[in-house]
Amino acid sequence: NLVSTVRGVARQDRRDVNSSVRYAQWYASQERNRETDPQGWFSLFAVVLWDLGWEIDERRVVENSYSNFAGKVSQVYLNSIAAVNSQMAIVTKDMFESLLANSSALWSLATESRRGREFSIAPAEYDKQGKLSLDLNDYSLRALAQREDFLFWDWKEGNVTLTHRAAPFTLNRARFEEIRPRLSDRLDRIADAIFEFYSERL
Repeated sequence: NLVSTVRGVARQDRRDVNSSVRYAQWYASQERNRETDPQGWFSLFAVVLWDLGWEIDERRVVENSYSNFAGKVSQVYLNSIAAVNSQMAIVTKDMFESLLANSSALWSLATESRRGREFSIAPAEYDKQGKLSLDLNDYSLRALAQREDFLFWDWKEGNVTLTHRAAPFTLNRARFEEIRPRLSDRLDRIADAIFEFYSERL
């Protein structure tokens, strides 16, 4: 998973995003096969986030599939997010550049996602009401070739299918605070790697 936050998001809120995504990913993977049932996996991921206090905007849930996909997955995502949130697009572009320059992180992402067969991008920020929001984007890339730089490779049209599922969430802070102690206990057992990028240094 790729997690990014815009400048100004509090350190604890960044940790809360990290914890929520980490646990939801782990739980969904225990109950669903992400490769054979990607839609079921994504739905359960969303349900777990809901249980943690992340409220979903069901009107904006989307699923698109592109057969004979051509181009760079990273650019397709940037184009889609830039249309609705230019600030988040800038932060995500910086994250992509940081990832591309970090060979060990790129290798970790490629290994965990099985060369892009299943991976997620989850940017977070504060909305206009000051609430913490999270845009969960899940991707499935099916191609004959397998590449560690699948996110940045310029795929040529033919025998490449890209599926994108997305759901926006807003954190109910009161609910999350009730869940936090149990969530912290459960996170100790999870070892899934998440590459995190923040637009400001700690």
